[in-house]
Amino acid sequence: MTSTQLVFLSNYQSPTSRMTATMQAWLPVMLFSTIFAIESTAAFGADHTSAPLHNFLQLIIGSAVDHDWSYIHHIIRKTGHFTGYGILSLISFRGFWLSFGESASRFFQRRFVRQLASHAGAVAVTFLVASADEIHQSFLPNRTGLFSDVLLDTTGATVLQVLLFLILGAIALWHKSPAMEENAQHSSGSESQHQLPRAA
Repeated sequence: MTSTQLVFLSNYQSPTSRMTATMQAWLPVMLFSTIFAIESTAAFGADHTSAPLHNFLQLIIGSAVDHDWSYIHHIIRKTGHFTGYGILSLISFRGFWLSFGESASRFFQRRFVRQLASHAGAVAVTFLVASADEIHQSFLPNRTGLFSDVLLDTTGATVLQVLLFLILGAIALWHKSPAMEENAQHSSGSESQHQLPRAA
C-alpha cells in the first residue's frame, strides 16, 4: 500500500461520523443565531423594550434612571449588539476550529494557520448574520436596518477575536516557558520511575 493511500485512509470518515462532527461544530452557532432572528422581530423594537428596561433599572437604581432615559436605552441596546455578536464570533471560532481540524488538507494542519483562518471565519460569519439581521429589520414598521449596526456588530466580533488571539498566544507562551517544560520533564520522569520493568 502506498503512502498516499495510507494518508487517504487515515483521513477517511464515514458520512455518519462526518455529519456528527459537523453538527457538533455548527449546531451551537445555528442555535445562537436564532436568538438574533427572534430579537430582530417587531416585538423587540425600541418601542417595546423601553418600558420593561426602564422599570427594571428603576427598581435597582431608583429615579436616577429617568434622567435622559432615551440615551440610556440607546446605549443599552447598542451594548447588547456589541456583546451579543461578539459572543457569536466566539462560538463561530469554535465551529471553524473543529471543522478545520477535521479537514484532510495539510494547509489547516498547521496550528497557527488553522487559528488565523478560524478568527477570520468567525468575523465573516458575524458580518453575514448581522447583515441579514439588519436587512430583515428594514422591512418592519418599527425597526430600522442600519449599516452602522452591522459595523458595530462586526467591531464587537473583531475585538473579542483579538482578545481571544492574545489569550491563546499567552497560554501557548506559558506552556513553552522553562518552568512548564521542567515540570513536564519531572512529571514524565516520575511516571517512568513508577512503571514496572518489562520482562526480559
